[in-house]
Amino acid sequence: MAANPLPRSFALAETRRRYEATPRNLDDDLQRMARGDRGCLGDAISGFGALGVLVSGVLGYLGYLGMGFMVVFAGLLIGGFVLSAAAQTRSGPARLKALTEGPLALGRVLRADPALFEPGDVPFPALVVFAVDAPHRFDATYLHAVATALLTLRDAPAAPADQAAIAAMLRDPNQIAPLRLPPRSRARARRGSGW
Repeated sequence: MAANPLPRSFALAETRRRYEATPRNLDDDLQRMARGDRGCLGDAISGFGALGVLVSGVLGYLGYLGMGFMVVFAGLLIGGFVLSAAAQTRSGPARLKALTEGPLALGRVLRADPALFEPGDVPFPALVVFAVDAPHRFDATYLHAVATALLTLRDAPAAPADQAAIAAMLRDPNQIAPLRLPPRSRARARRGSGW
């Protein structure tokens, strides 16, 4: 079997053709994803400030509260916006680098929210296994073997100590985080990486 066999699907082959070479140019789809993430703390402070401006403005107009409170809440609104913008500025370059230089890899979904498979742009959580080492990045047989080993681990009554975190993630639908798979989790597959 070739190190990186050609995909059997036309859509996958076209995606691989467009994005496998690095550094890659960002098309419209990737350009939207290249924006950094806004900070949740900043957005929460901005929201609190906006609500405070509204409430203090109404109470000030009715004479229950001095209008100076509105200035304090406006400061929170502006400060929260600045915090969010700073977080977006910090995370943007890392995301851009990942999109332009990161390796493209085939993944296998182990668990996903059913809404993920419906049309739309809303992201939903999923548990995906993939390999980033060159011989296995597009090896569907390898990923199938790793997925089978992981599902066996999920159904086992007790997990070995080095695989406890992975077994816990497989069993808990609310736990999702990047974990490198230890070699024993990939025992049924050939040697290679797995995330």
